[in-house]
Amino acid sequence: MSIDNQGAALAGRPLLFVGNGPYRNRGCEAIVRGTMEILSGTFGPDLRARSGVMASPATVAAQQAEESDPRVGNFAISHVGPRLSAKWWMSQANVRLGANLHPHVRDLHGPAQGVACALQLGGDNYSLDYGRPWDYISMDRWLAKRGVPVVLWGASVGPFDADAEFAPVIHAHLKTLAGIFVRETASRDYLARHGISANVHLVADPAFCMTPSEPANPALRELVMAGMIGINISPLVARFSHTGGDIEAWRQKSADMIAQAAERTGRPLLLVPHVGSPKPDEDDYAFMDSLAAMVAPRVTVPVRVAPAGLSAAELKWLIAQCAVFAGARTHSTIAALSSGVPTLSLSYSVKAIGINQDIFGHQDFCKPVKTIGVEDFAGTIAQMVADEAAIRTDLAARLPEVKARARSAGPLLARIIGAHAA
Repeated sequence: MSIDNQGAALAGRPLLFVGNGPYRNRGCEAIVRGTMEILSGTFGPDLRARSGVMASPATVAAQQAEESDPRVGNFAISHVGPRLSAKWWMSQANVRLGANLHPHVRDLHGPAQGVACALQLGGDNYSLDYGRPWDYISMDRWLAKRGVPVVLWGASVGPFDADAEFAPVIHAHLKTLAGIFVRETASRDYLARHGISANVHLVADPAFCMTPSEPANPALRELVMAGMIGINISPLVARFSHTGGDIEAWRQKSADMIAQAAERTGRPLLLVPHVGSPKPDEDDYAFMDSLAAMVAPRVTVPVRVAPAGLSAAELKWLIAQCAVFAGARTHSTIAALSSGVPTLSLSYSVKAIGINQDIFGHQDFCKPVKTIGVEDFAGTIAQMVADEAAIRTDLAARLPEVKARARSAGPLLARIIGAHAA
């Protein structure tokens, strides 16, 4: 099917994005940028997207004011409304009466009008990592009742086996979606084991297709040091580590891991925050600034920190300059892997395991946050530095197929939209 014929499936209608977080999480931005590149290749450059962001209206208004893609219009999907508004009363009923109302779906009323399809963009929303995903299920159901096909887009799914009561509910719901585009084989296999396959397609994370962008500010290029090791360690994963959520203990262990890696390799260090947040236990920037302050006096190599304000594409460019990268944030590792950089993933959920298994065919470069030790971290980094050339050659051979799978999501989506419109 040609781009012209695929584009006709939209018939000038926009797409609806839901389920994604704000761009201060650069992984959320990377998903949008990669998605728009994939869809442009399918539907042509004139497609438009209404992007529902799970954040406060003020946060989303600020994001829209700085939106770099004029085809993307951001709007807020939020549980909070003005005092005495319908959303406010619904929220009060939930808190005071134990009701199970979903005030955030009211934000879809206008944006869902006339769209060709809705894409659930959040990469790991359909899991138990953040609790039962009722916020997303309620949006799916609301959209389906109004005739809007819903596609789970480039995501990890499950497992839900740890919640025996909820598992059959979510499994039944997933069968109702117009498409489930999974980003790793582990999700496809999990769904197949539970009888969900007719609407499932194996693709790859859309961020693999995001084009990097060199920072316009020449001063930022001075962050690049020959042979540098890039590191992203977030405070969020403290809750998944052996510290059981003790951020101070996780901070000390992280500093020890970084310092030991510097000592073992003698390479300069670039610390790369990937998520900003007003919550201290989720903000990479403050956390990694504190790590730099702890590590710098202990090592003889330069230690630099990427500043706030870089876009997802600029961070990808910066990460691509690293000799080796280690990351806890999934999309920091995708930025590295998709750039051919040898990458150690610090995993705290099934998504990192699945992505690494699909790319490398093994888990040697994927270490669980819960069990990784200082020597294990530093030793793996040192080994990856020693094997850099071989790992890069391996990645160069594997990446074309991964990126082709990511791009295959576009024609698959065109067929779903065409079938729904017929």
